[in-house]
Amino acid sequence: MNIDQLSDFLLEVSKSGAAVPNKLPDKREENHLKKKFLNKVAPNSLFAANYIASNYTDVDLIQSIIGQILSIYYKEGVLRLYALQFVPGFVSLYLLALSKKQHKSISLFETFLIAIYNEEIVDGSESNEKKMEDIRIPSIRHHSVYHDPAKIQVQTDVPVMRNASITPVLNTLRFGPFPSVSKMNGENKFMIINRILFSVNESLFEVASEVAARYVCLGTLSVCRSGFTFPETAFRSRVLDTESHEIIEDFSKKPRQQVSGEFLNHLLRGCYLALFNGAADLALQAIDAIHLRAQYEMLPDTLLVVNSLRNSLLDNMWSKEKRGELMWTRPQHKDQTKRRDMVTNASLKMKRMPEDIPVLERQKESTSSRFNELMEEGIDHLHDLKKKVEKVKGGLHQKMHRRRKSVEPEENELQTIKEEKPTESSFSNDSDTSSPATVIHKPIVLNGDDVERRLRDLVVVEHDYDKDLEKKKNGHETPTTSPKEKGAFTMAGLRHMDSGGSTYRSIDS
Repeated sequence: MNIDQLSDFLLEVSKSGAAVPNKLPDKREENHLKKKFLNKVAPNSLFAANYIASNYTDVDLIQSIIGQILSIYYKEGVLRLYALQFVPGFVSLYLLALSKKQHKSISLFETFLIAIYNEEIVDGSESNEKKMEDIRIPSIRHHSVYHDPAKIQVQTDVPVMRNASITPVLNTLRFGPFPSVSKMNGENKFMIINRILFSVNESLFEVASEVAARYVCLGTLSVCRSGFTFPETAFRSRVLDTESHEIIEDFSKKPRQQVSGEFLNHLLRGCYLALFNGAADLALQAIDAIHLRAQYEMLPDTLLVVNSLRNSLLDNMWSKEKRGELMWTRPQHKDQTKRRDMVTNASLKMKRMPEDIPVLERQKESTSSRFNELMEEGIDHLHDLKKKVEKVKGGLHQKMHRRRKSVEPEENELQTIKEEKPTESSFSNDSDTSSPATVIHKPIVLNGDDVERRLRDLVVVEHDYDKDLEKKKNGHETPTTSPKEKGAFTMAGLRHMDSGGSTYRSIDS
């Protein structure tokens, strides 16, 4: 979103927020309507806060946006809550600009914070009297965030006897009124910031947690970690038992910012409220950062409070058993969940109770599950077999195609030729001449293909060996057989036969 879009968005927020009722007889309904409106505009509010944080040095660019937010604050009602969401981020930006001595940005944020402060210290009545704030001090015999009375072992008899008559609130303190200011300086700087943060923390459960709770934690991390390289501790992982999904920038390269004990206590209170309002991950990291910074500055009041919070989160059983319900459930979704799960007469008729649901035998469940496993295994084997067959077919096709184009005789693989016995044939009685009796035509199978090729005629000549022996005995000389009539089946001959020529071979002894 650019500057024009943000300006149009803030104008729309101002118009739509004015339609939300400010005072209703039912306080819960009033808070529900306010929370619904703030959650609706929360995504674009995040864009506005990020835009200001990224361009806070360019005063001419963000001055109009901050002026619109301040005008929204003066309209009271839900719009005042909307403007208070930006205060924690503006406080951290003011301290950052102060450490960098960026005077234009300092004057811009000082004007905004002074206007908010002068409005917060005044009562909302027509008399414009200044507010008086009440603080309750609890008794140590009742549970609080700072201690567990069950762990206190040393008790006298008198406190035990009087325990029933003591109320949870031991004393109530009032502080105020605060003076009006027209300029911020080193003396009243933290007084103004602390009073504004007090108002923000009071309304933190009413505003959208995606904006206010998140920027309280991010502002705390920026203030406490800027200029320091604190080592990471296992506090967050011990409470949540999960890995962090937040990406936080490196604050060690920024200049250090001045803090005070009371200022860190207000930040700690805001982080503790954010812990249970949808920002658990960032809140735990911010609490740990406050603890490290308080140790560095040696602030005893801050160390007392932060150590009590850490021990409460680590030791109490509810922090482990109900952390999913208390820390991860966003409050804006609780109403929807309750409405969805409400039990009425109509819902009881539609839903089936546990006693109406038939219980299946374990044997049937195991049999069906085993059958499903076998079916899945069979389907997987079929898919694997299909892939293997396709690979084999493709390989054979390529091999046959390659061999069919080959012309080298060494690549031709010949199979064994089975000779059939010749049929009855007539031979001449002359010993000097031989006539072909039977001609055998047999196809040869090459490389697995039925290829009919022409072969030479094979001539089989049968000799009468008895007659030759008689002639030798009588002294007659046996005529020498011509080389053409003699022959034998050899590998060279078979290769020559495969070349297509026709040669007469004779079987001789």
